[in-house]
Amino acid sequence: MSKKGTWFWVITLFVSSLALVDIRNRYLLLFAREQQLMIQKDALRVEWGRLLLEQGTLAEHRRVDQVARHKLNMVMPDPRRIVLLYMRPTPIP
Repeated sequence: MSKKGTWFWVITLFVSSLALVDIRNRYLLLFAREQQLMIQKDALRVEWGRLLLEQGTLAEHRRVDQVARHKLNMVMPDPRRIVLLYMRPTPIP
């Protein structure tokens, strides 16, 4: 093999090695980022569940009644003053 051919293969091997190191480094960086995102996803899922529970608690009828009576000073109207309106359902076209 000639000297030019030997240098060609040495340079090709060197460039390939550098490319391999670069690709492996990018892979490790992306893998670390994926792990961070998975941890963040799990934390957000836990927070979402907590918020759903809190929403359910705050929306309970008993809690709404309690807040209306104590914080807003609302009272149930006299039953004689309550008027119920009935509407016929309209057919859906």
